[in-house]
Amino acid sequence: MGNRTGTLGSMVKVRAVLAGLMLTTMVAFAVPAAPALAAPVSVHVAAADVVAQQTTDPGPRINPEDNSKANQEKTKSKIVVGVLAVVLAGIVLWGRSVRRKKRKASS
Repeated sequence: MGNRTGTLGSMVKVRAVLAGLMLTTMVAFAVPAAPALAAPVSVHVAAADVVAQQTTDPGPRINPEDNSKANQEKTKSKIVVGVLAVVLAGIVLWGRSVRRKKRKASS
């Protein structure tokens, strides 16, 4: 039994390291890029320049049908990811309950 407690201690360390890595990764993706942290620069533009620029450079034309199709695809992918997250969370919770029951039965 002494070997088993050593294994459990190492498992706790491995879990702590994995939790730290996951937290670091989540924070890295959640923090905006460094240039966004720079001080805002005030730019003075004459109103005539803005109006002239809008009339000469209208930008890309977006077809409303393409936009709605893209929104539908994005919504569908979000639903798929959400369902997968729920399924994985269910598997984890089920596995923990099974382990807990086995641990109580062996005690």
